[in-house]
Amino acid sequence: MPAKRLSPCPDGSQKCVSTLDTQKYCAMEPVPFTGSAVEAKAAVLAVIADHPRTSVEIDEADYVKSIFKTKVIRWKDTVEFEIDAEDKMVHFRSESVPYAGSDLGANRKRMTKVRADLVSKLG
Repeated sequence: MPAKRLSPCPDGSQKCVSTLDTQKYCAMEPVPFTGSAVEAKAAVLAVIADHPRTSVEIDEADYVKSIFKTKVIRWKDTVEFEIDAEDKMVHFRSESVPYAGSDLGANRKRMTKVRADLVSKLG
């Protein structure tokens, strides 16, 4: 079952990545899990806690919305996770703060690390 809360990235965005997006730059792979949805969510929360300058804004049964602040300017980037218990996948969407210009790939780089951390915790 596809994630219900994660919206698509804006057309042509270079500052947004999502496991549900098909645009070339935006698309990333979801993270599979074999345990329970509760264990998957615990891994998501642990990964968020392991990263600096993060906070959890919404924590619900199958959904977590977090804020990752950038190192220098402290911009607030929104990172959402949705646990799909039926398909046993963790989906995510991350968008850099909406300002003019590019984030120079910082969002994709961060989410590649977040994804790897999740794979490690769930593997």
